[in-house]
Amino acid sequence: MKLKIIGSLTATLLVSALTASSTSAQQFENLQTGDNSQPADETPTAADAAAPSEQASQDPSFQSQDLSTFQPQESDPFQIAPESSGLSLVNAHVLDGRQAATLYISNIPILTFVGAEVGSLEAGSEDKSAAGVSAAAAQPIEAEPVVRATSVGSQLNQLYENGLDAQAIGARWDTEQETYVITVAGEDLITLGEQVMLPDTTQNPAEDALQVANRLRRLLGGAAPITEIEGRPQPVAPPVQTVAVASSTIGLASWYGPGFHGRRSASGERFNQNALTAAHRTLPFGTRVRVTNVNNGRQVVVRINDRGPYSGGRVIDLSAGAAQQIGLVNAGVGQVRIEVLR
Repeated sequence: MKLKIIGSLTATLLVSALTASSTSAQQFENLQTGDNSQPADETPTAADAAAPSEQASQDPSFQSQDLSTFQPQESDPFQIAPESSGLSLVNAHVLDGRQAATLYISNIPILTFVGAEVGSLEAGSEDKSAAGVSAAAAQPIEAEPVVRATSVGSQLNQLYENGLDAQAIGARWDTEQETYVITVAGEDLITLGEQVMLPDTTQNPAEDALQVANRLRRLLGGAAPITEIEGRPQPVAPPVQTVAVASSTIGLASWYGPGFHGRRSASGERFNQNALTAAHRTLPFGTRVRVTNVNNGRQVVVRINDRGPYSGGRVIDLSAGAAQQIGLVNAGVGQVRIEVLR
């Protein structure tokens, strides 16, 4: 179902954002001076500052969204009431000690914009006190997270009003900047990075880009999700490691475990039946041995840390964990190839 987004002029949104920034600065100055009074009918409530608009939260089409309970990570004196334009909403807060603003669409967090450290605002307030300039006003306007979030929200509103096809929303890899970019009809909308991110980040930049693009596709037109990113760099495969074999023999292998678990092995370390270790009569402790079950081809690399076996013509005694790896547990004894690795 397409969302009805009430468009508004970018200029109006910018004025709202600046007013919001001034309000947050006044709250900080009041806390510094101990003055907690607020003008009547103008003080945002805690509920206003912590959650998106009541209109969006009551929309039945979004009550089942998994991310509807998303909250900013921190709150502090700079938190202000949300700036809203229809179902597009901006909520100012603090994230890891920095100014931040999260852009919502119909109660779903889309992007978080991060700005200057809160401490830098306090310093700015002291430097500008003689001229009567507030801490928030001392910051460059274009760097204000609220202003940037509001501007992007305004662009999305305008695109929707102009008949946006949600299937035109995608993501690409920018080789020069080495980052991901959200696009609309081939045009860049927003560049992701340290200052613009998915609010509930997955810690995987590529996955975050897909999440942002797919939320916009769903919320602005119900388009199916995408799974690929244009120009996405392919992971580099680790180099193939070659292992030199010092010697190879074939013989019988057995295994041991429960009765010896936790006891001292011949090397002095405690035996762990789940570790990939083995006992051999002559190989030095620490020797790595590749053991192959000749009946099924399954292999395991073990470390020699014990002595034995001493009966039944067996040449190696595997831990229970190693025997499990090559399918030898049920048989108890089986023919194996033993390759000593360098």
